[in-house]
Amino acid sequence: MAKLSEFFRSLLESFGRFPMIIRGEEIITYREFLERINQLSHAMLDLGIARNDNIGLAEYNTPAFLEITAAAWMIAARAVPLNFRFKEWELKYIIDDAEMSALFFNQDLLERVSNIKPELKTVRNYVVIGEAREEGMLNYRELMQSRPRTQPHIPWEDLSDQDIVVLMYTGGTTGYPKGVVYRHDQILSAPLEAMITTMAEGFQALSKAPPSVFQGLQRMLRIPGLARALPRILAWPATKKAAIWVGRRSGSFIANSPLPVLKAFLKLMAILTGGKVIMLHASPLMHAWAYNHAIFGMIGGFTNVFLTGKGFDVVEALETIERRKVNVLIAVGDGQCRPIVEELERAKEEGKRYNLDSLMVVLSSGMALSVDVKKKMLEYMPQLIILDTYASSEGHYMAMIPYTAGDHDIQKTVFKVSDTTKVLNEEGREVKPGEIGEIAVMRQNIGSSEYFKDPEKSARTYRTIGGRKVIFTGDMATVDEEGRIHLIGRGSGCINTGGEKVFPEEVEEVLNRHPKVEIAGVTSVPHERWGEAVTAVVQLSPGETASEEEIISWCKEYLADYKAPKYVIFTEEMPRLITGKVHYREIKKLVYEKMGIV
Repeated sequence: MAKLSEFFRSLLESFGRFPMIIRGEEIITYREFLERINQLSHAMLDLGIARNDNIGLAEYNTPAFLEITAAAWMIAARAVPLNFRFKEWELKYIIDDAEMSALFFNQDLLERVSNIKPELKTVRNYVVIGEAREEGMLNYRELMQSRPRTQPHIPWEDLSDQDIVVLMYTGGTTGYPKGVVYRHDQILSAPLEAMITTMAEGFQALSKAPPSVFQGLQRMLRIPGLARALPRILAWPATKKAAIWVGRRSGSFIANSPLPVLKAFLKLMAILTGGKVIMLHASPLMHAWAYNHAIFGMIGGFTNVFLTGKGFDVVEALETIERRKVNVLIAVGDGQCRPIVEELERAKEEGKRYNLDSLMVVLSSGMALSVDVKKKMLEYMPQLIILDTYASSEGHYMAMIPYTAGDHDIQKTVFKVSDTTKVLNEEGREVKPGEIGEIAVMRQNIGSSEYFKDPEKSARTYRTIGGRKVIFTGDMATVDEEGRIHLIGRGSGCINTGGEKVFPEEVEEVLNRHPKVEIAGVTSVPHERWGEAVTAVVQLSPGETASEEEIISWCKEYLADYKAPKYVIFTEEMPRLITGKVHYREIKKLVYEKMGIV
């Protein structure tokens, strides 16, 4: 059975000459990437990082993010992404929970890490990515440069089936972030099945796309005759069945094939796809959405393109698509696609045109993609395929709807019940139309297996029903007579703002510590760009006065900025339940009335 490290090393060798990462002017080939992770693996071993260690990784979309991730796998350890927006207490919580032995972090976090360093009992090594220096900490570039580029000897057994390969902390549905566990026996099988089988559901719709879509795909893949043949192939029911069959078995093929067979397969892949697809990751790699696609991209021999800034700069994104001839954009709903549309509109008014003819696919998830945004994107890029996707850290891809310029009646995205995505009640039975249930995913290869060190929450989310493994997502919904899923919210009231999850309880905890606040409640309002905007309802203590800016600034001192309220509504009397707790339905109603939202 092939191990992940063997497969990954063979993959990098097979695609060696093709560019793997482009960021600004920096271009790193697959071969150069392999040499860099060899150097870093040597360094990690010299630091005493051991088998199954958790390594903290707080970095922007840079080559270092993927280098640290891959080098950890090579020595049978794992890099655990940390949100670079987190405040000190948030960082400390996850570092402690994961019992991290080392931290690799961008220099922007130096002050935060320095402040919590005395309290971190398990961390033995601190590595700063950047030029900043701090006594008792190492420099990432210097750490790598001093090591050999050859494969190191690993003094212990490679990863086995039940070893944790990825530990991805997510907001989930309740309370503090939880570590989603992906084990070695499912790390490739589950995401490949999820992606391929979910995409197969849209083949029939895609077969009706305009000719410009297929002509673009033919240019990208450089396969003569593809534009004529592909619509017919996608329309065949047998194609969908074949794709589902391949999706369910692709991971086991990789896991169970002898290494010589895998190497032959990867050499064939290098001929078919090597260097042909260029993918821009507009969303942060620290989240599962971009993280998984960077891994998919490497498996396919794609080129991963990163922006040079620390956040999403729409002008840089469009100029990068134009300059680097990007084919696929990984984005987060309106949070990134709406600014793209607005910039295209602005440029048009000024008589400027971005050449985006190379862009063939936009993969969007994490927050809603509005009807007007989809229409405008297809108007400006008629060759485009928009894949509006419902996904989660726990369940990978769960549903997808494709849109092309051939769709004349684009509606709000409503996903459908399928063989693998259903709405279930507490007993595990599919709900009838009109009943409320929880969206659940069930596949042959389920993916994540549990929450790290949290059997109670694991038992709630990961269950077995009728002999099938099921992941409950925490998203509450109803279904209609046609099997369409209508989301009604998170089970816990979790707020999705720009793809980031915010829990009302943690914001309320900070608000209620404010010396002028008697009690606070947190809800959300619709927002054009962010999907939902965190909104606080505040009852001040008798005789106190405060401004909206004061309350928001207070929250930003203790919370990541995206968790801070964007709006604050003051009330003389907080709506409460008979128990004295905040009445969330009533504060939502109060906010809508005060803000004039219909």
